[in-house]
Amino acid sequence: MEKNLCNAMLSSIQKEIKNSSEKIEILREIDFKYCKLNVEVSKFIRIIEEYKEIDIKKENKQFTIYCNGNPYIVLNLAIIAIKSNSSIKINIDDTMLGVNKLILEIINRIIKQNQMQIEIEIIKKINNEENIICIDRVNEFNILKREKRNIRFIPYESIDIYSDSEEFEELFEKVYEYAISMNISIDIFDEEGIEGLFKYGKGKRKVIFTKNKEYLDKYKEKNIFINENPFKEEKLVFDVQLINEIIGEVNVEVVY
Repeated sequence: MEKNLCNAMLSSIQKEIKNSSEKIEILREIDFKYCKLNVEVSKFIRIIEEYKEIDIKKENKQFTIYCNGNPYIVLNLAIIAIKSNSSIKINIDDTMLGVNKLILEIINRIIKQNQMQIEIEIIKKINNEENIICIDRVNEFNILKREKRNIRFIPYESIDIYSDSEEFEELFEKVYEYAISMNISIDIFDEEGIEGLFKYGKGKRKVIFTKNKEYLDKYKEKNIFINENPFKEEKLVFDVQLINEIIGEVNVEVVY
């Protein structure tokens, strides 16, 4: 789709979401009873605005994606679908179902008005779907890979934590509570040790709480957070690498 036309569609989606602010808030309050995850209309608008400057290759594909149901992630996937001219089925495990359904209703209405032959829908079960992607949901990946050949695992927000120091207990609790509140997968490797963290951890980010100087010197690299909060910078928009992994432009390591 030509860039100006696509951006006009995105602007229409922004307008519809703004006009639905009150309804989104009502649904958010209902969803919050079952999933302690907060969302803001202003952040939906920001996500869409940033995608106006991101170029995505037209793919004309169909994807089935398992994600944690964070509406920001669902919105990212929907915009990627529009810009790549692809249909997407999304399994969110009933997370924030009211907000997610309303956002996708708005998006699909704009898609239909512009006569695009794609659809973005929420599904509960898969039938004969192919091209399956599990974003962070490693348990589902490990189950589905037994019977599905065309399946990929992509880590995004999930984290693995190792701690050997009580000094960072308060920070540890803050990280843990935030991950749970945002429905982010978190694995703790206290018993397995730091070697287990790197051998078995499937998370995108590794978090180490320690005073061990050997570890402090050894693990200073990207996506490894030592004695700091991995969520200090909020991540709303998928980076180009992640977008390319989703649409299949780069190889993704499969987890077994």
